[in-house]
Amino acid sequence: MSASSLSDLLASQLPTGLAARARALMKTQAALERSLPAALAGHVRAMQLENGTLSLACDSGAVASRLRHQTDALLAGLGKQGIVAAAVRVSVNPALLPRHPAPAEKHGLPPAALDELAHLNAAIEDGPLKDALARLLRHHRPPR
Repeated sequence: MSASSLSDLLASQLPTGLAARARALMKTQAALERSLPAALAGHVRAMQLENGTLSLACDSGAVASRLRHQTDALLAGLGKQGIVAAAVRVSVNPALLPRHPAPAEKHGLPPAALDELAHLNAAIEDGPLKDALARLLRHHRPPR
């Protein structure tokens, strides 16, 4: 099932007023994404447009600060796209930040490579390289 058919299905199950408001908010969000500078796109969400005031939520204070300095240009850009707003209210909502993915599990060096490094370590003279190889081997070899 595609996202558009899923949204149509959900909209058909919602009360009429709520579905219309959701569609209007989605239209406002799309216009907002087109009107924002590239650096801010994806970091700002339209929360509501009521009584000529567009309420926006930003994922960080830095984005909110930049957006507050660009409200006039933003309102002009939104007006060209048919979104009429007289004022913008900006708030910070850190929950909009994307979740960090779990770090990928790294596999250690293969045993053959460790054996070759141990052979090299035994063959070279004392110095910083030998010390570094010894630390590398201690780190990658399991304790015996």
